[in-house]
Amino acid sequence: MIHSQTLYSSVQDTGTFVRRYVNIMMLFFPLTSFVLVPSIPGTTIIAVLSGLLFLIIPLSPLKEEKRQFFLELTYFFCIIIFLSVGSQFINLVSNLKLGNDLILINKGDYTKTFYRISHITQSLSLIAGFIIYGYVKYFADETTIKYIYWGLRLLCFYALYEFILYAVTGINGDFMANRTVGYESRSASLFQTFSLGGISLLRLKGYTGEPSMFVFTVFPFWVVTFALKRRFDMYLLLCCLLLTFSTTAYFFILLFMCYWFIYKRQFQIFFYLCIAIVAICFVLQLSIFQKLLDSLYNFVFAGKMDGDSSSSRERGKSFINQIEYWASLNGFSQMFGIGFGYVRSTDFFSTLLPNNGIIGFFVFTWFVLRNIWLKISVPILTTCYSVGLIIVYLIMMVSVPEFAYPSLWIFIGLGFVLERISQKPEFKKALLS
Repeated sequence: MIHSQTLYSSVQDTGTFVRRYVNIMMLFFPLTSFVLVPSIPGTTIIAVLSGLLFLIIPLSPLKEEKRQFFLELTYFFCIIIFLSVGSQFINLVSNLKLGNDLILINKGDYTKTFYRISHITQSLSLIAGFIIYGYVKYFADETTIKYIYWGLRLLCFYALYEFILYAVTGINGDFMANRTVGYESRSASLFQTFSLGGISLLRLKGYTGEPSMFVFTVFPFWVVTFALKRRFDMYLLLCCLLLTFSTTAYFFILLFMCYWFIYKRQFQIFFYLCIAIVAICFVLQLSIFQKLLDSLYNFVFAGKMDGDSSSSRERGKSFINQIEYWASLNGFSQMFGIGFGYVRSTDFFSTLLPNNGIIGFFVFTWFVLRNIWLKISVPILTTCYSVGLIIVYLIMMVSVPEFAYPSLWIFIGLGFVLERISQKPEFKKALLS
């Protein structure tokens, strides 16, 4: 009898351990420029922790969650195997040729078209991301949200430390980045600065690697803070987003704020905003501030919209080359793609279409955007989550080709957590009060 009670207690402890383990993982999900084994780019802390947890899940007493987790994982494997076998078979029978203008992940061999190494390694990264999504969907609870935002806080504190240190001393303070990526093994952390009115400033990126990835990681969670009433996180994340000096961040911040004021019917805000804009424009016309305004506008907006900046030219050229290559393929290759992980463009749309074809594009779009129809019973929460989901999808499609960042998979899984806890009367009351 004593032995049975001890065994039952041990099993229950395992279930609690799994949930706590998932929470601890959330503290490290933004940390992508640091790896535990520098020679293996995929050994980020959250990837290693998720791999270890995969060995513990079978021992968990969470029978229904465990069954659904492995069932969905089975469906996922069936889909990627189907797309992989289909694309590689078509490559063989059609005698596929890779163009010189393509941006290949492995640039060393243009002649190999059947199961390139990058096809396998990138598929492993995709599997790791999906497993993290499954952990959040099936094993996370209300406390996980707190850990997610603590993970974002740590990211912001580190990013602000880098920003302030560079502004004061001109020193690169990033002591965590050790990850290398790409064929030439370049650093996964970019050191990007620009001049604002003669003052050299660091573009905020923290340990996500680069400003655009910081925006991609943080933005959807910032949107949800409006519904969760997390005021501190709302202002902290907004401040850091602004300091990325990212065109994408500024555009979507403006877009979301306009939507939010309309949704909340705070039309009087527009009146005050107009007054504030007029006042700011007047002040910035003073000679002491005019140079500051010009440099900010030229860096963030003018060069990007006119296509004069090197980054906008590179993005445009890459997009056209990838799409033209996809359009030149035979009909079957256009449907299945040439293989996941072959091509990497500067946006995910022109990366996904050549790699996985029309089928892959629609499968991915369905998987991400299906959460818009989740039954989150708090209207303001379902609105913010849906808007955040749409925005992160658009950011990914137009400017970020990185599918493997854990933030994407965590945010998709978070929708199911919000759906569950929104049924609790006390949670619903707190958000609606």
